[in-house]
Amino acid sequence: MEAELNNILVTGATRGVGEALSLRFAGQGRKVFALARTSEQLDSLVERGGSNILPFAVDISDRDAVGVAVNEIESAHGGIDVLINNAGIVQNINFAEQSFDMMERIIDVNLKGTLYCTRHTVPFMIQRKRGRIINISSVAGVRGIPGQAAYCASKHGMNGFADALAQELMPHGIVVSSICPGGIDTPLWDKEKNPYPGDIEKVIKPGEIVDMVEFLLKQPSGTMYKRIVVFPTNEWH
Repeated sequence: MEAELNNILVTGATRGVGEALSLRFAGQGRKVFALARTSEQLDSLVERGGSNILPFAVDISDRDAVGVAVNEIESAHGGIDVLINNAGIVQNINFAEQSFDMMERIIDVNLKGTLYCTRHTVPFMIQRKRGRIINISSVAGVRGIPGQAAYCASKHGMNGFADALAQELMPHGIVVSSICPGGIDTPLWDKEKNPYPGDIEKVIKPGEIVDMVEFLLKQPSGTMYKRIVVFPTNEWH
């Protein structure tokens, strides 16, 4: 990993892939700015990850709160070298049965939250003429999956956003990449409320996604990995 990529902002930092990312990078001695909604979960993360994890209790669908956090990081902690847009929610349900509230929440967190975090961060990266942005999207962003219509809409939006943004930011030395995983073993899948539509024992482990993020960060800034699509062998996308 390049020496300058030491300050990493991770959204959805307290569960699943975000938790694994935060603990891995903190363990390497890197500074992790951990964004999540719940203070108690952030406190637990800091207890396990140590002083290299700096917690921010922020709902990323609140654009003003995101702005306050990013401005504090930039002014007090040396700025953001890497933004990892990881936070997301999913509901496996037929669209005709999905509540409007949940539909809006999926769009607010997955798509608008990504836009807000990136919009607040990018101007500082442009000033420094460097930076990395990695979006943890989904295979639901490259194809339609029954039972995940609103989720697919949010993830297709993330991928289209990343494709356009990458072209805007390349002249500034900033690289934008997307990882589009299939099923991952995370708390998003609840056996009772939101079951994984398959064999949960065969899904991707969070550490595998962290390995991919590390791979991307090790690449030279002049090389573009636009999108990685990966899924367990009990799926096909």
